[in-house]
Amino acid sequence: MLKRVLTAAVLIIVMGLGIWLKGWPLRIILLIAMLVGTDEMYRALQKAGYKPVRWVGYVYCAVAVGMQAGSALLGGAFRAVDPPLFALAAGVMLGMSVVVLRGKVDFDGMVSTLFPLVYPGLLFSLILSLQDLGSAAEATLALILTFFIASVNDTFALFVGLSLGKHRLSPEISPKKSVEGSIGGLISAMLFAMLVPFVAVKVSPAAAAVAWPPLWAFALLGLVAGAASQIGDLAASLVKRHCGIKDFGSIFPGHGGMMDRLDGILFCGAVCFLFFKLTGV
Repeated sequence: MLKRVLTAAVLIIVMGLGIWLKGWPLRIILLIAMLVGTDEMYRALQKAGYKPVRWVGYVYCAVAVGMQAGSALLGGAFRAVDPPLFALAAGVMLGMSVVVLRGKVDFDGMVSTLFPLVYPGLLFSLILSLQDLGSAAEATLALILTFFIASVNDTFALFVGLSLGKHRLSPEISPKKSVEGSIGGLISAMLFAMLVPFVAVKVSPAAAAVAWPPLWAFALLGLVAGAASQIGDLAASLVKRHCGIKDFGSIFPGHGGMMDRLDGILFCGAVCFLFFKLTGV
């Protein structure tokens, strides 16, 4: 337990620094996480007997980060290109081309090559784009919500589930998760999503100058993002069960691999991306 707590503390510090600094420090942190997560997914698929072309995924990660950086730095006509969409399209075309040019009918190889480009690849790419929001205050709030709604949800779901959990949420995929824990996590996610902008406006002049959506909208964000983070957790568990592994890796003592730690955050980030794009903040 101590090892798990210490690892979590280090991860919070790293994420906090990335959010505070943004720019290239955050891009480098996310590129490393993206490469490690993609590699873990390919290794899991290989253990299940698939034969993906792994280097395609690594090239995709570099293109995704490069496109986001280019959009932020160059602007102009370059900004008209949607970095996540362009990088994914390029990665899919490259992956399919490589498998087809082998000259063999290998549909499983094609699917296993492309799957990590979407999960976790595309979801990482959406998080990368959050720092390109209109102002530093907006980007900071979006990143805080992305990285910590899922963590708050997981923490409260665990404690409520241990105390009150009686009904299994998805016994075949994740036997320990309960409906009661899920509800507790969602409530905590809603409260956290309202608390962060409320406090930000009170303590930061830059945040106070932004025309934020009403608090009920942030409550809805917390509900949907919390639910998405739980789905992300279950999706990762499904992949692990299909591939016959307990954890994606062992890079984080007490937590497993990069995908074990970021599974819910990736789904949460996609919801936050859509929220801030649709609200026009």
